[in-house]
Amino acid sequence: MLTKSNLLIAATGTAVVALLSFQQREITEVHNEVREIKAFLVQTDENVHYTKNDLTCLAENVYYEAGVEPVQGKYAVAQVTLNRLKTGHWGNSVCKVVHAKAQFSWTLKKKLDKPKGVLWAESQMIAHSVLVDKVRVRPLQQALMYHASYVSPAWADRTQYITKVGQHLFYHKGLGSTLDI
Repeated sequence: MLTKSNLLIAATGTAVVALLSFQQREITEVHNEVREIKAFLVQTDENVHYTKNDLTCLAENVYYEAGVEPVQGKYAVAQVTLNRLKTGHWGNSVCKVVHAKAQFSWTLKKKLDKPKGVLWAESQMIAHSVLVDKVRVRPLQQALMYHASYVSPAWADRTQYITKVGQHLFYHKGLGSTLDI
C-alpha cells in the first residue's frame, strides 16, 4: 500500500539519484578538462632567472591579457612572455619584456583596476608554475606573438600561425618577418 510516507521516500530517493547522476557528470567533465590541460603542458628543466618582481609582472601580464580565458589561455600568455625573454629582443627580464613599448595592450592603459579575486589568484599560481616549477606549453614553445581573434594586426601576415587558444591566435616568426611588431 502506498502511503504519503512511502511516496515521500520514493520521491526523495529519485531526487538523490538524479543529484548523484548530475554530480557524476560534473566530476567527469572536470576530469576531462584536467586531462586536456595536462596534455597541453609539459615539465622542463629550463631555468629562467627571475626576481620576486618578475613573478608579479608575469602574473599581471597573465591577469590583464588572459584573465577571463581558460587555464590554457593563461599559460599560453605566460609562454609567449618567456619565449620573448629568451630572444632578448624585448628585454632581459620578465618585467622588461612585459613592459616593452606597445607589446601588451594593458600596459598602454593609464588606469587599471587592481588585480583581485579568483582570477588574480589563478594568474599568480600560473606565473609561479611557469617560473618556479618550469611548466611550459607544449604547442607554443616557439610562439612569440598573439592577438585576440576579433582583431587583425598587420604583422599577422608576416608571421606563421600556430594555433588558437581560447580567444587568442598564436604565431611564431615566419620567414621574411621581423621582430618589430
